[in-house]
Amino acid sequence: MIEPFARRAAGLLLIALTAALALVVAARLASWENALAARNSVQLLGFGDMVIGAVAFWAVTISGLWWHRRRMPMWRIWARWAGFPGVFLALFEAFRITANHGKPIALLVAAGLGVVCWALGEAVVFVITRPVTAALLASNLEIPFVTRGLQARLCVREDRLVLDSLASRLKRSRDVVAVPWTALRSIDLVELDQEMSCQVVIFTGWSQGTTREFDVTPGPALHVVGTARELLVPVTEEVGRAVLRAVEIRSAGVEVEEALTEDRWRWRSGVRKTDALSIRAGRLGAHHRTDYRPYKMTVVGAFFLMPLFMLTGTVLSLLTGSTKWQKQFHVINGAINPVWVATLGVASVLFLFLLHRFVLKPFFKFMEGQNFIEAFPEPPAPTQNTGTVPGSGKKRKKH
Repeated sequence: MIEPFARRAAGLLLIALTAALALVVAARLASWENALAARNSVQLLGFGDMVIGAVAFWAVTISGLWWHRRRMPMWRIWARWAGFPGVFLALFEAFRITANHGKPIALLVAAGLGVVCWALGEAVVFVITRPVTAALLASNLEIPFVTRGLQARLCVREDRLVLDSLASRLKRSRDVVAVPWTALRSIDLVELDQEMSCQVVIFTGWSQGTTREFDVTPGPALHVVGTARELLVPVTEEVGRAVLRAVEIRSAGVEVEEALTEDRWRWRSGVRKTDALSIRAGRLGAHHRTDYRPYKMTVVGAFFLMPLFMLTGTVLSLLTGSTKWQKQFHVINGAINPVWVATLGVASVLFLFLLHRFVLKPFFKFMEGQNFIEAFPEPPAPTQNTGTVPGSGKKRKKH
């Protein structure tokens, strides 16, 4: 669809603007510091050097944008990742100018740059998710909505309704509860005439979930009923109707799956029956919390990418003619050893296979389990044998 594409394109342009603006300001501050020091040589930190130093952050940003290509609220984080190298270098140069040359205005410039980059991150999410149009509702982009009186945020994703940030606004991935369309029985906008409380179960690695509770003040609220969850989320009338419309469009034609056995729950969540003793011994629980992410695997992934990095750097040093790069990547007199290039090529292919086998594939499987336990935080109770023949376990949901 044209509108979702245009919204994403606008968001990407703002992220690129954030990265470029931060580096331009940092380069100008470096040039100013060079002039104040009355150096006749080339400035120590040029724009090209800054770009090279920011490549790693931009690579992470691009990977994050792809991973969250449908989760628009996360784009503000990647916008700040893109701008971080420039903001950091600007602060570094500002401190040098202030300390060595007595120009505190440089700090104001760097601080102003940080504020602008922060605001651009907010603007990225705003232009993608607002206003809420019919085309946006019919797309697969995540739409965030503000709740009434809670720090939690209500998000309508492509395949589920999510209530996040129950723990903190700064930790949106913490204590996430979800109701997928395949588990949604009903959702209604109700009017509460007295204060109530809502309890939700969070899976934290133990055999049983942990209960969290929040107050729901009188007024409009969304009553969400799923096969494993029941939520009461305070919202405004306008937000409630927008969420109902979004859920109606995105869940159209989806059937509710009610048949979930304990064995299937354990298979989908990644928690086995033999894990109970390990959890109690403190050896396993962290790897199944809904807020856990295996960030340490990035070190392994970076190692597997080293041959490809060397090969890319070698080729770029030849294409750009940069003497500095050629020296760094052992290119002598503008010529390279074909055996060295062939070795890097073979190693890159081998290491990329290992990266997929031992990092990417396990990570995707792990995230499938995380998404599952957000919606089904604990195994279902054993079913009693009634002597009747079970049905299909499916039915159409109602709104």
